[in-house]
Amino acid sequence: MLHHHTLPLKVRIVCRQYSELVYTNVRQPSSGGGQPSKILNCYNVLTLIVGGMKAKPKEFPHMALLGYGEITDKQKLWGCGGSLISNRWILSAAHCAVNFGRKVSWARLGDLNIYSEPDDASPVDYKIVEHVVHPNYNSTYVYNDIALFRLEEEVKFSAHVRPVCLNTVQNLGFKVATATGWGRTSTNGPISPDLLKVDLSPISIDHCKYSYPQSSNPRINFGIMNDSMICAGDIRNGSDTCTGDSGGPLQVKHPNYACMSSQIGITSFGKYCGSKDTPGVYTRVSNYVPWIERIVWPKS
Repeated sequence: MLHHHTLPLKVRIVCRQYSELVYTNVRQPSSGGGQPSKILNCYNVLTLIVGGMKAKPKEFPHMALLGYGEITDKQKLWGCGGSLISNRWILSAAHCAVNFGRKVSWARLGDLNIYSEPDDASPVDYKIVEHVVHPNYNSTYVYNDIALFRLEEEVKFSAHVRPVCLNTVQNLGFKVATATGWGRTSTNGPISPDLLKVDLSPISIDHCKYSYPQSSNPRINFGIMNDSMICAGDIRNGSDTCTGDSGGPLQVKHPNYACMSSQIGITSFGKYCGSKDTPGVYTRVSNYVPWIERIVWPKS
């Protein structure tokens, strides 16, 4: 078995390219020509969502809100989150491919509040024209809960809209990761109109297996699988992801690039929202990087 980190991964190359998007070039009028200076144009903090805080403009520019039904529908059906990983592709959960009996049909990028149009966000809706659900996903079960949705046209990048990097380190140790979404703010509550973020801690595989025994639910009949899942939660005060955050990213601050996040997980499933000791379970992105690369960045 090849170790993922030894491969010259395409995702690493594009991550480096995307990391340049956080800068704006500004010409210094006083210095008389010379090199333009690079200025960070982003919100550099990364320290559903129950117990969450509102996200700031430019803080999570890769966040996508997924819509179901026709774009022209008066009643917009929002059902999942996702993340922009290139100028054409959204990464999300496989179980987000269909919602309300309708296929996911569009992605909104650059938004913070679903219902209002604040001056500092500029949401754009992109039509989804291709659905690639992981071939080993079976909706009866929770495994391989990952999908890619292709947009009809190339995304225009800006301070509000740019891709996330994908984590390629299979056993990444992290102290804190941030989940983001517009999901319900309590188990049966309303969905949040604002993009929320919550900081979560890793939960050990043993604790996670104890929380989700194989016998408890036929959907997890193989139990929690460490190579393809990450468990995270807040043991202290019950922060968690919740319905509607599905498909959204679990991310850490990128170790090498300013203002960049590295996505380590995709919100997949959980028992209750924000209940102590029941971690949320996330699809482990690093495990699926070779599959993602074949689709998003095929060898040309």
